[in-house]
Amino acid sequence: MEKKRTVSLLSIWLSAAAVIMVITVLSIIPVKPVQAKEPNTPAKSEPMRKCTMGDMNKCMAGCMKKCQANMEDVAAAKAAIKAAIEAIDKGDAKIAKIKMEKAEKLLANVHKCMKENVEQMPCCNAKCPISGKSIDRMNCPKELTCVYKDMKIGFCCPNCQPEWNKLTDAEKDAKLKDAMPSMK
Repeated sequence: MEKKRTVSLLSIWLSAAAVIMVITVLSIIPVKPVQAKEPNTPAKSEPMRKCTMGDMNKCMAGCMKKCQANMEDVAAAKAAIKAAIEAIDKGDAKIAKIKMEKAEKLLANVHKCMKENVEQMPCCNAKCPISGKSIDRMNCPKELTCVYKDMKIGFCCPNCQPEWNKLTDAEKDAKLKDAMPSMK
């Protein structure tokens, strides 16, 4: 009986350690800024719809609200993990399990929110990097996007993404440079 309890407490403690590791990794992942074109470089063509300041403010307000909620959920998950560890130290596997389940639910919610935020982010490019056609950066369908070097890339049609996937990184960088919006 004692061996079973020790194994149960050990598995809860290992789960807590794994969750703490995930939280730590999430808190130190650097966010790579989108690289802008060189100043005074003339644009070859304008996007179909420019990202207006109103679009940016709406997008940022939504992200800020969700980020604040995520930070609160992560703080609550950290507190639940700490309480679980304390319960393990006291030999109370039942309380430890309840606290770990709470942390798991909170972190699942954070993950879901982060995924939604990424999906709602505008594309960094104004034109399809393959065809050169203008795209709607704010409303590009999920199935016409991919992530490349921490940037959300939009395509004009389903045929372009497979072509993009065949390119080398150097070729992708060159195509993307021409597809970026002008910074007037």
